Amino acid sequence: MNHRNTQPRLNVLQAGLLLLSLALAPLAHSENLTEDDVTSFIASMEAMQPLIDKHQDFIESIEDPADDEREVDFARMMSSMVDEVKGHEMYDDLDDLVDDFGFSSPEAWARKGDRIVSAWFAIEMEAQPDMAPDIAEMERAIAEMENNPDMPEAAKAQMREMMEQMMVTVKSASSAAKQVSDADKRAVRPHVERLKDVMEQDESDYE
Repeated sequence: MNHRNTQPRLNVLQAGLLLLSLALAPLAHSENLTEDDVTSFIASMEAMQPLIDKHQDFIESIEDPADDEREVDFARMMSSMVDEVKGHEMYDDLDDLVDDFGFSSPEAWARKGDRIVSAWFAIEMEAQPDMAPDIAEMERAIAEMENNPDMPEAAKAQMREMMEQMMVTVKSASSAAKQVSDADKRAVRPHVERLKDVMEQDESDYE
C-alpha cells in the first residue's frame, strides 16, 4: 500500500474543512433577532421564579463569595448560567421550561438570551454614554493612589484590586455592546423596559 501521498491529501482535506468552518462561522450569528425571539425570552424569564424557588439550595451552593472578583463575560451571561447548571436537575427543569416558549434546548435559549442581553447593554450605553466610568480616568486615579505616601499598602492593594476589576467589567460590557448589530438593537428596543424589569428581578432573586 502506498502511504506517500496520504499525508498531503489529509492536509488538503484538513485545510478545506478549516476554510469551510471559517466561512460558515459568521452564518451561525448572522440571523437577526426577531421580536418573537425577544418576547419569548422575556416571557421565559418571567416564568422562571418557580424553578428558582425549587432549586434555591443548589443556586446558593454554586455561588461563591469570591465570584464577586471574577471577570464577567457580558457576551455570555446566559450561556455561563446554563454551563453552571449542566448535570443537575435544574438543567432538566430549565429544558422543560424553555421548550414551552419555543426554544429547542437550554443552550439555544441561552444563545438568544446572550444576544438579547448584549443588545440591551448596547441600547443603555447609547442612551447614557457617560454611565460607564472612563478607563483613562480610572488609570490616573490608580497612579495617584500608588504615589500617595500617606495611604497604607493594604488599603492600596484593596483599592487597586477593586478598580482593576471595575476596569475589566467596563471593558467587557463595552466589547459586548460593540458586537451588537443594529438589527438586534431594533428588535430589543421596544421591549427594553420589560426586559430590564425581569432581569433586575432575576438578579435580586439570586442575592
